Amino acid sequence: MRKLLFFDIDGTLCMPGEAPSQATVEAIRAARANGHLAFLSTGRSVFSIPEQVRAIGFDGVIASAGAHAEVNGEVILDDPMDPDLCREVQEVLAAQDAAYVLECYGANFSDMERVRCWPGYHERLEAFFEVVCETLHIRDASEYRGEPCYKLCFFAQDAGRMEKLHEALDSRFSFVFFDNLFPGLDAICGELNRHEVDKGRALEAICRRLGQTPADAIAFGDSANDLAMLRAAGLGIAMENGQEAVKRAADAVCPSCAEDGVARTLAVMGLT
Repeated sequence: MRKLLFFDIDGTLCMPGEAPSQATVEAIRAARANGHLAFLSTGRSVFSIPEQVRAIGFDGVIASAGAHAEVNGEVILDDPMDPDLCREVQEVLAAQDAAYVLECYGANFSDMERVRCWPGYHERLEAFFEVVCETLHIRDASEYRGEPCYKLCFFAQDAGRMEKLHEALDSRFSFVFFDNLFPGLDAICGELNRHEVDKGRALEAICRRLGQTPADAIAFGDSANDLAMLRAAGLGIAMENGQEAVKRAADAVCPSCAEDGVARTLAVMGLT
């Protein structure tokens, strides 16, 4: 029976700003050659998927943390945010002096310049935000013209401001933090996901489209936006470098991203 394999990118296939290892590339290609199907399942927009990752070869993608999904180039799920809600979130974030990235299908927009006015802004933060802007190919928020937005990333200064963001947005969004990807950073960064959108529902949609069930799926992830996917799959595997809550919720934990955990696990399972 063929398996449907779902892979998060950042922290799972590779770390942010890095390319997947050759072992990971070869393992996914070998699994596909053996008749299994492979899908990306990322919080990134389709636009932001690195070319080094695309080049591995996949049978489809879940993007924007579950708001968009494709199988063999066919869009089977597309659920952008309501424009009024998108504007409201931008206003809430701006009120707390938090920067944001609007993630759209064909472009990403940000008011990242805001962070340079934070008290105590320093070179390490500057280097981090430069990597973010380069990795996500960010355009200035002034260029945004109302393109459908699927998700927002945020960058806040401190816990006090985060508490106010929670108060304003908790009823409609879940907060995902990237502390395991950027340890020791003097900023709180993560993404806002609508409660009705997640990778698990997108995984189920792909399974239905292919005439299979989630029991046939194996999913790999490391952060909170992977939780619904790991729970929906027949086998949910967390990376050793993942967040503790994700590892506790998973069916199994594999070696870290740096240790080629995906490749080693696919081999042990006899899929490559």
